[in-house]
Amino acid sequence: MATNVFALINHSAGKADEACLELLAAARTMFPDATPTALVLGTGSELAAVNQEVAGFFPEVWSFDQEALAYPNAEVIRPLLAKVLPASAVVLMAHSTLGMDLGPGLSVKLGAAYLPDVVGFTSLDASGIQVVRQEYAGQVSTHVLGGLAQGAVITLRSGAFQPAGAAGSQGQIVDKSTWARRHWPGHRPPAAPR
Repeated sequence: MATNVFALINHSAGKADEACLELLAAARTMFPDATPTALVLGTGSELAAVNQEVAGFFPEVWSFDQEALAYPNAEVIRPLLAKVLPASAVVLMAHSTLGMDLGPGLSVKLGAAYLPDVVGFTSLDASGIQVVRQEYAGQVSTHVLGGLAQGAVITLRSGAFQPAGAAGSQGQIVDKSTWARRHWPGHRPPAAPR
């Protein structure tokens, strides 16, 4: 089952969030045949440092250097990802404040399944992906089946997947900034009120 898998990488002060390697591990566990692509959004020299760091683990990094992305705002990021991601893409992100804000609306925009707060994975087949969620402070595990025909947006609980090791070679960094300037209106600051 060929799947386009993307991981949204949170970062701060020029360093990728610890969840970066957990997202990579989850991608490899859930979709062993896929080649996951990292999505890194931001601006300036800190973004360049994060790109280099993440390319040490992911085979490909899509970089978006735009002033509008300097602060991680779901309302700004959602339309960008809805335009750039291919049909039936699977997007993994940390179950963080940004993930909880971005995930539900992004799944609607993509027409994709939404699987929040995932702590485990049990199966992947033609019917979809079965994941594990915990409820009631971890007292109950729920197995949820999500269809992948239209893609999926999956948020992962921190610490649920053992961080992945290094890829062994430097991945390719693909600068998508020019694409964003042409196709994504969010790169322009809002017009001043009259």
